[in-house]
Amino acid sequence: MKRLDRYVFRITLGAFAAALLFFLFVSVLSHLLRFLPELAERAAEKNLSGTEMAWFLLVYYAKLSPVLFTTVTPFAIAIAGMFAVARLQHANEVVPMLFVGRSIHRVLLPILLLGGLAAGGMASCWQWVIPHVGADIANADAFLAKGDPLVKVLVDERRGDVDEFFYVREFHPVQQHLRTVHMLAQGTLAADAVIVTATEAHWDEQRKDWRLKDGLARRRDGREPQEWLGRPDLTPLVLLQKGRDTIDPETLSYSDLLEMVHARPNQPDIRLALHRHISWPLANLLLLLLVLPLAVHFERGSRIERVLMAIGLCGGYMLADLTCQSLGQQGQLHPIVAAWTPTIVFGALGLVLFGSTRS
Repeated sequence: MKRLDRYVFRITLGAFAAALLFFLFVSVLSHLLRFLPELAERAAEKNLSGTEMAWFLLVYYAKLSPVLFTTVTPFAIAIAGMFAVARLQHANEVVPMLFVGRSIHRVLLPILLLGGLAAGGMASCWQWVIPHVGADIANADAFLAKGDPLVKVLVDERRGDVDEFFYVREFHPVQQHLRTVHMLAQGTLAADAVIVTATEAHWDEQRKDWRLKDGLARRRDGREPQEWLGRPDLTPLVLLQKGRDTIDPETLSYSDLLEMVHARPNQPDIRLALHRHISWPLANLLLLLLVLPLAVHFERGSRIERVLMAIGLCGGYMLADLTCQSLGQQGQLHPIVAAWTPTIVFGALGLVLFGSTRS
């Protein structure tokens, strides 16, 4: 990057930081106002002080911020690009750049570069950050809604002549950790029933089993300590599949989604989440291709109309994406078609508009 490129990049980066902070603040504020009655009710039920509730909210929104980052970044980068171009044109700096031989596409290239970096940041956040906080976010959401953790796993199956019921109060997929474990194995006779309980359990990759903490096996004739669960078939992946109804697929990493797609190929919401993890970061570049040609203008009195048109295009893309996502989750549209249709349609339009930008 040359000096002019670095200059445009710094202007766009500053505008992007401001727009991103604004969107994050608005998202947090709207979420807080939405759950304000539930917060007061939960604080009264749990006898939480104002300081304890404030700390709970601080930790919760700190963990929620990566999820919000992957949601609002495409719109923040689009607004940053428009503000950067508006600042350059207001200072009469675009025409001198064109005068020295640079095309308008070369002038806008640093803005597109920042959009690509933002897309990489979203992908990295989905792979390495969000999976570590997904279960905690689900627990906090359940606390706000009902007052109890929601990340639970229940396995009810028959193995030979034995009915087995496996229940976990909390499951943390990334840490491969369980809390409040209960397992009931019941045969044809009442004397054959065994109840295994543990406060915690951690997956041992070498032994391929769950190591129990405070494990206890209760039978009719007494009880005894138990160190291992004895269920190598209940791997973390299996439990993740069983508990997918309480863990949002949008909070899973690419590797977890790939494994779940292979394990459950007929589950549309999992396949849709995997493809949206790829198509949604591309929206950073797509929206820039749509709005940058409208931000560049050389006529008087046309700025407001172009800004409104750019907002309309962004709103149309968001509406199309939400519509396709809803149809894909309901099974009315193939997940791949639902994930990629807005990107292909608006991406083609963006390429046409960007290629026809006036110099």
